[in-house]
Amino acid sequence: MLIEDLLIVFALLVIFSLVSYYKKLLDFEGILVGNVVGLAAISYAPKPVFAFFTVLVFFIVAEIASNFPIKKHETRNISNVVGNSLPALASIILIVAYPEYAYFLELAFFGAMAAALADTLSHEIGYYSKNKTVLITTFEKVERGTDGGITVLGEVAAFFGGLAIASVYYLAYQNIIVAIVIVLAGFVGSNVDSLAGAILERKKLLNNAQVNLIGSSSGAIFAAIIVLIMGML
Repeated sequence: MLIEDLLIVFALLVIFSLVSYYKKLLDFEGILVGNVVGLAAISYAPKPVFAFFTVLVFFIVAEIASNFPIKKHETRNISNVVGNSLPALASIILIVAYPEYAYFLELAFFGAMAAALADTLSHEIGYYSKNKTVLITTFEKVERGTDGGITVLGEVAAFFGGLAIASVYYLAYQNIIVAIVIVLAGFVGSNVDSLAGAILERKKLLNNAQVNLIGSSSGAIFAAIIVLIMGML
């Protein structure tokens, strides 16, 4: 990578860190993990610029949705960030150990990021739904903000969250079929997160960060396995 590119990456990470800190979007540990994910993406991904841009898209879009127009969230801590980004980070790091599987591991990265953004938008945008919130397991009406609760608006937002990440993939590879798989990975991961919330988080068996980890992992696994199956057909 050219020195000019490294300087741009460094500048973007500094801006991300300062904005996150002063706007109280993330705590110090959360900012640190965000930087680690960004550096891993730019260092090890097959197409590092696009992987790094994917991380930026996730954080920027997620924070816009979290703070617009009126709803504010508490400062996200390291558990929140790890829950959303650990599967993506692991996918990138594993490329170093298993370069022969780089193609599928990169798909897992995009699938995990799609699921994380889809779930974030589903929660943050779905908050404004004027229609009833229902529990994903039984479809009974529940209070807004209930673990495992979904809305039509939230489901639409989840779709567009996956689409945002899939669009970056398409810019990198111009493969519309795989891009569609990534959109679906985001939607699936978001709803797996809701299922885990309804079944496990409501019973206090898992916390929100652990449920987020399940959701983003599901997106990663879905994207890699579906493309593998498609290649075998």
